[in-house]
Amino acid sequence: MPETYSITESLPVEPHVYKFLVKRVGSNIYVATRKESLGNIIISSLGNNADVKHTKIPNKFTKLFHVIIKDHIYLRNSVSLGVMRGQIFNNTIDLLFREELFHYMVINTSHEKGSYLESMRNFLSCHDITEDDIKYETLYREFNRKKSKINNNIHT
Repeated sequence: MPETYSITESLPVEPHVYKFLVKRVGSNIYVATRKESLGNIIISSLGNNADVKHTKIPNKFTKLFHVIIKDHIYLRNSVSLGVMRGQIFNNTIDLLFREELFHYMVINTSHEKGSYLESMRNFLSCHDITEDDIKYETLYREFNRKKSKINNNIHT
């Protein structure tokens, strides 16, 4: 059955999440499918998530990332939107961003013998993420809390 129409949703995200997504998919518009991990995340995060509590959307959600969902996916998955689902999407991608960053830092530092901070700056620079988007010190402190677990997982 050919797709006859699509739904385009604009999801509010934090600046660093926006830049991460744009670098990952090549633009601020993405066609969501179940054939890619990002599409799976999007379709799943826009569904019913009764286990996630709603909080007020902070002012830091200043960018819009546009997602195109083909009609057959939209209808089959009962996609429904709203403030909470947009927030779930942002939080999920932020978690993915941090996991990729922290794993990159551990792997790069073990191969390049540089510093973790230098690896972090390189990753953020590749994604055009600046201190205005997210505080580097906050990321680095979080990394230090998780570093030993990531090291153990990678080197076992």
